Amino acid sequence: MTEQPEHEEGEVLKASGPGPGQINVGMDVTSLDGERVGKVKEVRGEEFLVDRPLARDLWVPIGAVLATQDYSGNVRGPVQPTSVVLNVSAAHVDAQGWRHA
Repeated sequence: MTEQPEHEEGEVLKASGPGPGQINVGMDVTSLDGERVGKVKEVRGEEFLVDRPLARDLWVPIGAVLATQDYSGNVRGPVQPTSVVLNVSAAHVDAQGWRHA
């Protein structure tokens, strides 16, 4: 019988979110509330550059990504994510203190 690692009651375990390998140039970037923020322009280390229309481009940390999703409608073959969803609303993107390009 194998022993299960013991976890203290109420302990919060870190969820595994999307990593740099799941974010690609050209993906749409949307906010938590579904608003379009821009497109991925570059991926570098633990952050990616978002090309924003009518606003300065912004370096977003990978940790701010809630999910990557497929909105392509493709039902055959492997599914590649086409969208990055941030963990903040569109109204709060500029208040995060992320650096501008």
